[in-house]
Amino acid sequence: MEILGIGPLEFLLIVLLALIILGPTEMQKGGKSLGQGLNKLVKSDIWKNIRQTSEKVKNLPTELMRNAELEDLQKAFTSPLEQAPKIAPPAGTKPRTEAPQMAPPTSEEIPPGEHLHG
Repeated sequence: MEILGIGPLEFLLIVLLALIILGPTEMQKGGKSLGQGLNKLVKSDIWKNIRQTSEKVKNLPTELMRNAELEDLQKAFTSPLEQAPKIAPPAGTKPRTEAPQMAPPTSEEIPPGEHLHG
């Protein structure tokens, strides 16, 4: 597990160096003040804005692809619909309101060896 590019062994080395340089009492005070500062930062409005902006930037490519695909689909469906009213039936014909009915085949139309099913 790495935090800010620092592995567990590197973190342990930093803690040991701080303990040697600062001593146990100063290190405790420094850790406490560092923790309080980070707590204030995380609870601040600036941090919330940074997180929201980070999420928006992270999801931006997905949103752009989704929007572009929707626009392409919308163009694909609207162009045939725009052309549909321009197509008129031939002059002198009556527009159909229902599908044509097909008559069942007669016994003369069925090849020998086949039977009607249904």
